[in-house]
Amino acid sequence: MRLLLSILLALGLLMGNEIEPSVFAEEETFWSEGGDGNLHPSEQLIYLNIETAPRKLYVGQIFPITIKVTSLKREKRLEIRVEDGRNVTLVQEPTTFEPRAISRYTYYFKATGSNVRLPDFIASYEDELERSYRIEGESLHAIRLNPPKDFCNVLAQSMELVNYQASTYTEESNILALQLKIAFGNYDDFRLKNSSNQGIDSYSGDLNETTLFYYAVFPAGTEQVTFSYFNLEKNRYEKFHVPIIVKRSSVSTQSNLDPQASEFTKFKIMATGFLIALWLVLWLTRRSWIYPLLILLAGGYLVTYLIPLKNVCIKPDSRLYLLPTNQSTSFITLYERTVAKEMNKNREYTKIQLPNNTIGWVKNEDLCTP
Repeated sequence: MRLLLSILLALGLLMGNEIEPSVFAEEETFWSEGGDGNLHPSEQLIYLNIETAPRKLYVGQIFPITIKVTSLKREKRLEIRVEDGRNVTLVQEPTTFEPRAISRYTYYFKATGSNVRLPDFIASYEDELERSYRIEGESLHAIRLNPPKDFCNVLAQSMELVNYQASTYTEESNILALQLKIAFGNYDDFRLKNSSNQGIDSYSGDLNETTLFYYAVFPAGTEQVTFSYFNLEKNRYEKFHVPIIVKRSSVSTQSNLDPQASEFTKFKIMATGFLIALWLVLWLTRRSWIYPLLILLAGGYLVTYLIPLKNVCIKPDSRLYLLPTNQSTSFITLYERTVAKEMNKNREYTKIQLPNNTIGWVKNEDLCTP
């Protein structure tokens, strides 16, 4: 066969014609081990190569591996799988393998330990699964970080704090909601220190840019949360400082607790009442126009605290959510008809305070007439 091909090649060169390389490629052979333990010649139709791998790697990092696949049966669809491997987990793989002669596919892995061995890549044609071709994974060394105490466990090309909001969770705690954008990072490992209850509320996007909604509950006296992540592009830690400020809005937004539930609120009411009385005395003695104006403003401010929050009715089997988003986490199911205080409201959700002071959001469709 090879003699015949050599003759054809020589004739083609003499006649000035090119002969397709695939004519020869399809006749190439490689040796594989047969069932009898002996080596037998076999035609190789798929070639695999690891084309790109990281030069520097950290434990916890998500990293890409690109393999080049050469298929001599370019019209046939491939199936590629991964097997074995050590201290590494597959995070994302290609969704489709289009039939073509040369293809490149990128897989994303996460290093879970120092001594990493990539899994083997095994390719075969969809209609010839019994005949496969394998390339063994490389061995890589991952560096273990020595992070600061406020490290949130994330290594990423970049992380952006898009938005944050704090609100009262119970009488003794506040809940902090974060919206983060993370590029090529292990967002599912995100954790904050000193939180009694925390977790991922929802996320969207892909590894290129993941939008993460995260919640964490902190004691009521916590004024600021600090966390850092490792920036893979800059090779350094970067910090975020998030103040926990529970804002009180006007009665029209119904966004905060009953004033009797807060000692600080009681103090503000008493201070405002004292100022009103003082300005009233000064107005009666000095007859200045400024004092009636101050009394009017202070009285309006005092009214916002004295008007009780509106009660709403919640249907049985309704769910209480941490945040007013479609993918938010449900943490309580109200099995009975419940009356709660309305604290805030938007187009789809209503923020409520239950009789036990637990705060969350319910869907407006789950409200009923008291």
